[in-house]
Amino acid sequence: MLDYMDYVLRQFERCTSWNKDNSYENIDGTSRNIFQFDIPSSLKVQVSNKSTPYSYNTLELTNNKTINGSLTYLYTNCENLDQFIDGSCRVRLQEMVQSFRYIEPYYHHSKNTEQFKVPKVPISLVYGRMFYPSSSLEVMYVKRFPNHYQFILKCLSSKAGPSILTTYLQKNTKANCQELIFSTNEALLGYRFVHNFVSAGSKSNLSLYNNSSLSIGSEIWCTLLSLNPGCSTTLRYCSHATNTGKPLIFTLSLNPLYGHVSSTYSIKTHENLTFCTKYDFNVYSIQSNLTLGMELWKYSRSAAKVKTPEHLETAEEWPRLSSDKTPMYHHLLAPTENSSHSSQKLLKGLNLTFQSSLQKINKERNVIENFNQRYNEANFTQVFKVSTSLRDMNLRLLWEGRIKGFLVSAGAELTQPPELSTNGLDSLEHQNWSFISPSKFGIQLQYSA
Repeated sequence: MLDYMDYVLRQFERCTSWNKDNSYENIDGTSRNIFQFDIPSSLKVQVSNKSTPYSYNTLELTNNKTINGSLTYLYTNCENLDQFIDGSCRVRLQEMVQSFRYIEPYYHHSKNTEQFKVPKVPISLVYGRMFYPSSSLEVMYVKRFPNHYQFILKCLSSKAGPSILTTYLQKNTKANCQELIFSTNEALLGYRFVHNFVSAGSKSNLSLYNNSSLSIGSEIWCTLLSLNPGCSTTLRYCSHATNTGKPLIFTLSLNPLYGHVSSTYSIKTHENLTFCTKYDFNVYSIQSNLTLGMELWKYSRSAAKVKTPEHLETAEEWPRLSSDKTPMYHHLLAPTENSSHSSQKLLKGLNLTFQSSLQKINKERNVIENFNQRYNEANFTQVFKVSTSLRDMNLRLLWEGRIKGFLVSAGAELTQPPELSTNGLDSLEHQNWSFISPSKFGIQLQYSA
């Protein structure tokens, strides 16, 4: 589950129309949310408050053999950000839990540009966190510019080691996202980009509804002190099943220097159920691994039902469910009554010929849109996650939900510990009981007003 400050930062990106899913860092975010979810390792308590419409603070206490804590403060001049922030009693669970994220496609010829508006004036955000008793300091500064650019500065200062300063210069547009990164840790320099393949509309505007998107990204790293290189590339394909509207995401990653190939497949089989598989293979060592993951959401009994096209009796009711008042095949329909009579008569036969096909396309579109609508408007109360790896021989469990106004996360990881005896009989007996030994477990409580 997201910490309160991470939640505020995500809402800041939403308020400033910064598309986080368009970055290479999150190109495989869905699979990581289902496989590599964070499990609390101790008892953690967070109390947060929105002191003013522009400032937020958090007090955190952690009990892991010793009591540790931190104090966090965030300030921003972003207008109306407080309208996007809700307390733990009212916030929707989908906004706090890192789960399946479908990447909505965009179109170069789309007339609706409200989904990617940029701010007209620069917007800043300042974040500071002090840890105790270690007295470490974490600082972040974000500057959002009106021309699709964003600058981020992060600094970590600690008595245990040297301070680390990292800077990001990002440009995020509809077609691509580019990042230039520099860190003082071994003078690390990196470049990351993501490009979205979307065909522009033809001159005759004959393109029909398309819900798929294809993206490719890559990253290149080099340490200037030791000149050690690093690189990887990832392909991502997002689509929907046209007959059921279920979203699916496929990714394929390659690291040529280490010979590592990874592929993931995620599908939301129901509004509250998601399955994901991941296969890793190394061409140099011939080692492989299969990882399976699942997340299951639970509805509230008062959850509202959304009317779907399967429940409609006639095809004439399908367009009423769409938020877009203009049919997607409007350029193929006959002219209105204001047009000439000859033009209407000429296209009447064509409309009758393609009427069944156009109705089928419209129905598929509404099936997809209503599947997303049912998930976004559902009143979920809790979610259960589980993942396992065949090579690592582990089982990860996590439950997240709301109890009496508190956001609660509780989980455990069961792993196979290393063998402690060289005796064959003792080792076999030890392996039989290995799965019941938890290597990590904990609980986290969050409350925000």
